Amino acid sequence: MSLHRNGFELRHHELKNADIDFFDQDEVVEKYYPECEKLLAEALVAKDGDADEKAFTVRAFDHNVRSTQSDSREMKNSSGGTVQTPVAVVHGDYTKISAPRRIQDMTLPPKQNDVMRGRLGGEDASLLDQDEVAEAVEGKRRYALINVWRNIRRSEPIFQYPLACVDAASVNSADLRTFQIHYSDRIGENYFFAKGRGQHHWFYFPQMTFDEAMLIKQWDSHGGIAKGYDTDQEGVSTFAIHSSLLDPTASADVKRESIEVRCCVIWDAKN
Repeated sequence: MSLHRNGFELRHHELKNADIDFFDQDEVVEKYYPECEKLLAEALVAKDGDADEKAFTVRAFDHNVRSTQSDSREMKNSSGGTVQTPVAVVHGDYTKISAPRRIQDMTLPPKQNDVMRGRLGGEDASLLDQDEVAEAVEGKRRYALINVWRNIRRSEPIFQYPLACVDAASVNSADLRTFQIHYSDRIGENYFFAKGRGQHHWFYFPQMTFDEAMLIKQWDSHGGIAKGYDTDQEGVSTFAIHSSLLDPTASADVKRESIEVRCCVIWDAKN
């Protein structure tokens, strides 16, 4: 499976900072975000045909830690972030409306609950360049939102609630329905399936270990559906619809702890 065509792929990824405490938000941002950015850049060079990493910029901007423990712990800082449970809902993280809106938000100073608040070098600093994002939204640059998903239990693989993805090549725009999420300072949008169909091809990677990472495309402005076609034409995926999966063959007592880091990619104008 490839990120480029199918919307997701599995990569071997041994961390240089293997002792990261994933329940400490500061450590995740300072130590793990750079490793995710480097992994994604290497994957795009290898799989997407770009000549080198200078053809695009990768910036990690947010993350979620998830656990099947009923007493999900609070993060170890005062940001208000909490450990969430796995999401057993079939969805895509962005839509034609919310994807460009999300990257535009990142040209503004981080809001109160933004993980990047206080980390960018000044009150007026922003993660992304306003002119580059404007060109991306206008279609002059390609942009993508891609997650890096990982098992954070070093001692054992993921047996229960693995993350399953639908092959982007098997999705039609008629399958999709928009779902709004109202936050205190913005309105987000997800895609849900109107209904499951036999043509949807589901995949997951059983028993993912700590030294593996799954890349999951959440939006790609070069994808067929993003461009307004019914399907992803020319072999470029727009996104991978996904959900956690209840595996009836696995013990319910097996814990699943994972992290997903959200990254934004903006290509040079020539791309």
